[in-house]
Amino acid sequence: MVDKGEVHFLGLGAIAVIAGLGQLLASKEQLTPRIVLGRILSSFALGAVSILILPYVPSIPGMNPYMVQLGIAAALASLGTSVLELILQRFLAK
Repeated sequence: MVDKGEVHFLGLGAIAVIAGLGQLLASKEQLTPRIVLGRILSSFALGAVSILILPYVPSIPGMNPYMVQLGIAAALASLGTSVLELILQRFLAK
């Protein structure tokens, strides 16, 4: 039986995959199975990482923390790994 935590995790990954594939389809990049699979895997991983935000999401009256996480998962997937790598390099260079 699937528990609530697993559904939460899979939901974050799924929304990130949708956002990542949307970005890929909007690009002029030639689509190959390798590129599509790579985007699916990296987007899912980025979305799943957003589960780490939960302890830091302030409790806002009327705001479901899971919805905040879905937004963060989609944003991370839209940014993609290259932008996040650039941000980390700049942050770590300080």
